[in-house]
Amino acid sequence: MQLKDENSVLSVLTLDPFHGGSHRQFTECLASTSRHHWHVISGKPVHWKWRMRSAPIDFAKRTQELIATVGYPDVLFCTDMLDLPAYLGLIADARIQQLPKVVYFHENQWTYPVSPNKRVDNHFGYTNLLSALTADEVWFNSQFHLDDFINGSRNFLKQMPDTRELHSLDALQAKARIIPPGFSPPLAPAKIKINDHNAGLGKIGSPVEQTTNRPADRAAENDVSNQTDPQITVGWVSRWEYDKCPEKFVNFLRMLTAAELNFRLILLGARPRHPVPQLQEINATYKTRILHDGFATDIENYWCLLSQMDVVVSTADHEFFGIAICEAIWAGAIPIVPDKLSYREHIPASCRYQTLSDAVSLVAKYTSTAARHHQSNLCKQHIEPMQTSGIIKQIDTHLTELASQASL
Repeated sequence: MQLKDENSVLSVLTLDPFHGGSHRQFTECLASTSRHHWHVISGKPVHWKWRMRSAPIDFAKRTQELIATVGYPDVLFCTDMLDLPAYLGLIADARIQQLPKVVYFHENQWTYPVSPNKRVDNHFGYTNLLSALTADEVWFNSQFHLDDFINGSRNFLKQMPDTRELHSLDALQAKARIIPPGFSPPLAPAKIKINDHNAGLGKIGSPVEQTTNRPADRAAENDVSNQTDPQITVGWVSRWEYDKCPEKFVNFLRMLTAAELNFRLILLGARPRHPVPQLQEINATYKTRILHDGFATDIENYWCLLSQMDVVVSTADHEFFGIAICEAIWAGAIPIVPDKLSYREHIPASCRYQTLSDAVSLVAKYTSTAARHHQSNLCKQHIEPMQTSGIIKQIDTHLTELASQASL
C-alpha cells in the first residue's frame, strides 16, 4: 500500500444508513468541502430499526457495485446506524475488511430516549458497542456523548452472564475522539426581516425588511448601558418530539406570561407527521405573539428568522450536540438551555438553568439590550471553533494520519 502524506487525497467510502436530518447535513458537508473524495452510500431516513438491520446486506452489494466503478477506497467511514461487523462479514472482501475504519456516533441506542410507553431494545445498543469495538477509531460529537455511551455499555455488560472481559471499554476509550459535527454560518450576513405589529412595520405574516442592526447591536454602537427592549423575541429550533420536552416549553411560556414579560415567538424545528398537542396549545394561546410558525422557506429565510431571535430556548432531556442551537447563537440569539447534556461543553454557565423559574429570570435579564450584546459575543466565542470549516480540516488531517498508519 502506498504511504500517505499530509497532501494525499484519499478515497473515503462513506456508509450512512439513515441519511436524514443532522446525519445528512454532516455527510453532505463532508462530501462537498473536504479535500478528500467521499463516495457516499446512503439509506432512506425512515424506519431506523430496519435501516440498522438491513443496511449491512444492502450496503455490501452496493459497495461492490461502487468498487467496480471507482475502485477501492483508502478509508471506510460509517455512522452509528451501521452494524459494522455484519457489513464486513457480508462483504466478504479482504481489501474492504482491512481498510482503516471510523465510526461516527451522532447518537447511541443505549441512551437515546425511547417513545413513551416503549422499552429500550438492548439489541441495538449492543450493535453500537460491537461496531465501536470493531472500528479503528470511534468519533463522538461531544464528550458528554462519549461518557454517556461508555456508561451505557458498562451498565449493560454488568448484566451479561459471561464474556464481559472481552468487551474492553478501556480500549474503546483509547481510540475515541471528540469531533463535533459543527455548524456552517451563512456566507453573507442574513437580511433581517421583522414582523412587528406593535411597531407599525406590518402585521404578522407580512415581513418588512429592516436595514438597521439588531437592537443589541444598536445598544453597543450607541453605548447605551441601560437600554431595554419592550419586547423580547423567544425562539425554538428543536424537533417537536418527546425527547425535546415541548410540554416544558409550554410551561415556560406560561411562566413568562405570569411574570408579565412581553415576548414574541418564532417557532422553527422539525415536526412529526402527527399533530403536536403542545404546538396546538401554543398556537391557540399565543396566536397574536407568533411571528413565525413552521419551516423556513429556504436557507436564507432560515437565517433571517434566526437573526430575529433575542433568545433561543431549549427544554431538552436529550442533546448530544445541538447544531440548530449553535446556528441560532451565531445569528445573535442568546441560548437559554438546561444545565446538563452536551450544553455544558459549549454554552456558558451564565446561560444555563436548573429550573424553569431560572430560565424565566434569564429572559428577564436579557430585556437589557446591552446585556444581550455582551452575552451574545461571549456565546459566539464559545462556539467559534465549531464552525465546519475548521472541523472539516481536522477530519481531513485525522483521516490522512489513519490511512498513513495503515499503509506502514
